[in-house]
Amino acid sequence: MTLDLTVLSQRLGANQVLTEAADMSKYLADPLGADVVAPLAVVRPDSTKAVADTVKWCTGHGIGIVVQGGLTGLVSGAVPVSSSPCLILSMERMRAVRDLDPVNQSITVEAGAVLADVKSVAEQAGLYLPLSHGGEGSSQIGGNLSTNAGGINALRYGTARDQVLGLEVVLPDGSIWNGLRKLRKNTAGYDLKHLFIGAEGTLGIITAAVLKLRPLPTQRATAWIALETPEAALSLLQILQTQLGETLSAFELLSHTAIDLALGMPGTRLPLDQPAPWYALIETETAAAAFALEPALLDSLGAALEAGLISDAVLAQSQAQRLAFWALREAIAAAFIEDKSSIKTDTAVPVSEIAASIHSTTGSLTAYLPGIRCAPFGHVGDGNIHFNVLRPETMTSAEFAKHVPGIRSILESEALKSGGTISAEHGIGTLKSKALAGTQDPIEREIMQRVRAAFDTGSCLNRSTTGL
Repeated sequence: MTLDLTVLSQRLGANQVLTEAADMSKYLADPLGADVVAPLAVVRPDSTKAVADTVKWCTGHGIGIVVQGGLTGLVSGAVPVSSSPCLILSMERMRAVRDLDPVNQSITVEAGAVLADVKSVAEQAGLYLPLSHGGEGSSQIGGNLSTNAGGINALRYGTARDQVLGLEVVLPDGSIWNGLRKLRKNTAGYDLKHLFIGAEGTLGIITAAVLKLRPLPTQRATAWIALETPEAALSLLQILQTQLGETLSAFELLSHTAIDLALGMPGTRLPLDQPAPWYALIETETAAAAFALEPALLDSLGAALEAGLISDAVLAQSQAQRLAFWALREAIAAAFIEDKSSIKTDTAVPVSEIAASIHSTTGSLTAYLPGIRCAPFGHVGDGNIHFNVLRPETMTSAEFAKHVPGIRSILESEALKSGGTISAEHGIGTLKSKALAGTQDPIEREIMQRVRAAFDTGSCLNRSTTGL
């Protein structure tokens, strides 16, 4: 399709509408290697008005828009995969910190701001944005909110949704909703911001957000623990929550298969002398100087050891050792991305069902494909176990690829059987749109379709995402 982009180029400025293949290539680099269809152009607005102008232009020409953040998502939701003509709208130039309010403990940032940079600005003011995950060095605030990202601290602080006080959004008709309120309490009508958080850009384009901050922790205690079973991990979680309360901010369960894979990445080492079937990486933190955090954690681990729940543990003795623990944890995700044949998942079940779900899913997958290597790991405190899978060592990648649909079906059905979900923190994107349609309650799906139709009558925004 040939289209005159001159007017759009004039509105956005020189060199902000990219049409050459070489210029657009980096915007088509999907982490999962999706079959990306080249867009008509990549547009790079630098203001909310420029985003609104782009949306109006696209709507007027019947052109779809794929909104793109930092390209760290794992459901192929930020790249075009359909032959329908579209533009990629990259938020990378909208990175400003518009306001930092230490008294209100809030920060107002544009959607293209990188999560790690926002966290750094807050810390310089003695404040804390607790949203944290492996992609924070390049993921953008808009993408985090549009997918309702979770991460390692959701146990204590909640998901991305729980960090938001207000939003600014460009609607599908190009109008701008300014909901950048810094209020902690507001019952004046519908809380509209929650419609856009987790909507994956299908209802509007988030251009800025007011984020809730907390006091910066002054103490942290981090431990790497050896376990025999997932059941022991759940019992340990109960002990820690009872004895440490809300100072417990992270609890990661890691299978030996996942850790063995991670240990193949450069710069990693196992913190313990002996391997174990399962590991837990836990972290506690507090801003309260009066609370002795490390002794409290040691007492709790001592109780767990006496109860036979853990077989070994090591407490980080320095910031460098703490970071090494987390580097090994994050190396799991990197190793799975490097292994192109692996299957990466984002299911979640109620916390009480985690152990039973792990055993049931492992059994179902092994029966389906003997020799398959199950490598579950993830966030025990919120039930989000990433049940990733590796091909049998004797099977080629090409042969394994034939089994991927069947394996994904098992993973999704097992999660749903346990009262869970097929997507906990990465969204639906295009990868899971068919699965969503097949697993939703009919009334739930109808409500979502009504909402979508009310906002985006022409399905201009992220047409392929979620399949609604």
